[in-house]
Amino acid sequence: MEDLPPPWIALPDLDPQEPATHGLAEAYVSLNWLPFWEALSTDERAAYLDRWNASPEWRRVIAERYQGEGIDWADEARVAAEWRASHVDTAPRRKWRFWR
Repeated sequence: MEDLPPPWIALPDLDPQEPATHGLAEAYVSLNWLPFWEALSTDERAAYLDRWNASPEWRRVIAERYQGEGIDWADEARVAAEWRASHVDTAPRRKWRFWR
């Protein structure tokens, strides 16, 4: 399985105390990182957190927020996908003309 950067690397401005509940943070966590995380075994999760130098704060937050039962991750992913789809066409586009 390919290693996916954790939220504290992919979104360095994301505060571990504030859940990724909107925008790019929600889209990344819900659509990319959580499915990756869910596919890891307990041992793989521990190794992953060590490999990416997870702080004690991030480790605690992940254990509390993303390893709990009763969370409908499919619904979370659906909401994030809807947000991402609604913002693809509104993202600013730049036309770089280095060769001219």
